[in-house]
Amino acid sequence: MLWLAGILLLTFAAYIPSLSNGFTNWDDPLFVLDDALLAHPNAMAVLTTPIANNYHPLTIWSLALNYRLAGFNPASYHWLNLLLHLANTSLVFVFIRQLSKGRLWAAVVTSLLFGIHPMHVESVAWIAERKDVLYALFYLLGLVAYLRYLDGRGSAWLGATLLAFVLSAASKPAAVVFPLTLVAIDFYRRRPFGWHIALEKVPFLALSLLDGVLTLHSQQATGAIDPQRWGPSFQKVLFASYGTMMYVVKLFVPAQLSAIYPYPRDSQRLAPEFYLAFALVAIALPTIIYLCRRRRPALFGLAFFFINIVLVLQLFTVGQAVMADRYTYLPYIGLFFALAWWLDERPAAGSIGSIFRLVLVGSLVLLIPFSLYQTWKRCEVWKNSETLWSDTIQRYPRRIVDAYYNRGLYYYYQNGTRLDAALADFDQAIALNPRAAKAWLNKGLVLSERDQVDAAFVCIDRALQIQPDLFAAWSSRGRIKARKGDLPGAVADFSRSIAINPRYRDGYRNRALVYTMMEEYEKSIADSRRVIELDPNNPDNYVQIGSIGVALQQLKRHREAVAELDEAIRLAPPGNWRLGVYYLYRSYAKWALSERTGALDDAREALRLGTKIEPAYLHEIGI
Repeated sequence: MLWLAGILLLTFAAYIPSLSNGFTNWDDPLFVLDDALLAHPNAMAVLTTPIANNYHPLTIWSLALNYRLAGFNPASYHWLNLLLHLANTSLVFVFIRQLSKGRLWAAVVTSLLFGIHPMHVESVAWIAERKDVLYALFYLLGLVAYLRYLDGRGSAWLGATLLAFVLSAASKPAAVVFPLTLVAIDFYRRRPFGWHIALEKVPFLALSLLDGVLTLHSQQATGAIDPQRWGPSFQKVLFASYGTMMYVVKLFVPAQLSAIYPYPRDSQRLAPEFYLAFALVAIALPTIIYLCRRRRPALFGLAFFFINIVLVLQLFTVGQAVMADRYTYLPYIGLFFALAWWLDERPAAGSIGSIFRLVLVGSLVLLIPFSLYQTWKRCEVWKNSETLWSDTIQRYPRRIVDAYYNRGLYYYYQNGTRLDAALADFDQAIALNPRAAKAWLNKGLVLSERDQVDAAFVCIDRALQIQPDLFAAWSSRGRIKARKGDLPGAVADFSRSIAINPRYRDGYRNRALVYTMMEEYEKSIADSRRVIELDPNNPDNYVQIGSIGVALQQLKRHREAVAELDEAIRLAPPGNWRLGVYYLYRSYAKWALSERTGALDDAREALRLGTKIEPAYLHEIGI
């Protein structure tokens, strides 16, 4: 327990910088900031709605818990991620100790490296990767329960193993390989294969198949899997070999890490290192297996690694990167164990085993402090979107479209004073991929912000030529048309955005505003009510309520207008410039209703808040 306490203390210390990090614009909006399920988690919706190409309802529930506790305070999410990682580190210690029948050094080194290795920072410091630390928690609980079952603790432990597998699969689809890991444990424990063992695995395989089908359906529906690129080929074997080699290299030398490791520029003419990786893996892997044929711990470690990483070795194309740090979160346990197992051996002095053990100890003496330092520094990289994408661009300059695009988004939306920097990043993204529709759209938005309206219109029009179903671009073009006085054209564009995405609030909100400008108040009211209906608890709904109140006053439905403006005034933040407008229009409505005292009070409050009022109206009410 003292060893474990020390391991957890070191792990916590290495991750301290992550606790002060914020959200990033890489999937965090999908999972947290823009996910309505978090504020109002409905059991049926959570169970049936895939998020970001994957089916992981339990992860959504855990994020909803964070939201319930702390809203959008990122510290809450980072703390829970780290606590889950610490729990996983403890479970790795328990699992290896139990698996190896009490080998101390194997458990200590495996769990320590699991806790502090820099390749695991992505899974812990990235809020959107909650699914990694959560699925690993139940995955490891399942393995511990299975070992207890094998140790004769009763069949209830097999039921606990199955339950843990269900929870793990509900947290991340990567858990589908869990049954194969159980088979690897059977091999390690020398269980004689028979019908009893085969039948024992049937429920696990059935659940694995079900989860796999759900995941494939989700990813195909959202375009994460390209049917044209699906399935093995020699090129993909080269990618898989390269990924395997680099995962092993970065285990020992965790440097030059990146959020994205891009595919080669020219996939038809791969660099020599891909062929070299294939040759190394093709020679080294059979050699290691042969040399370790009587060393079950080493064979188990290799099997554990490949079982848990095979689905993300890009033999089957998923995603846009040739490898990723987060893919090693569970698989590295196998390699750590295969190495650490030798530390409890006592080979004869001067033997090959003795020399290997000495080299291993020396490597760990260097790796552990280097890992602590790199993990601390890597946590700082994940501080916000700017630090994350600037680091990625530094690793791969002029290579990754998404890195420039996402940093541009940060400069524009979260640091709106840096329009020039945002424009430069969007230009670089377009230079790398002239068909990056969203980069054209956001370049147009930046130009519009700088009052370069005609240039902005051209950019947004280009985005629509590339991607006609980009509903945000239709809405943005509608806003520019409204600025240029083409109100019917603006309404047509907003209507097109709504037709593409009937739940797009900005489309309704913008169209409501233009309908008001066109004095079509009934239509404006209908659109404003739809905005509220789509997100009833949005804190900005006071704007729509106020717009409804103003429209009702213009329609001379004064009593209704007062009720809506009362609510808008109650909900609007103190000091908001709209408050003066709401008081003024409520004054108009009350004056029409002959509520003279209230009308005077509201007009005075509007003046106090700096709202301009027509002198004729002030004269009429006696101010």
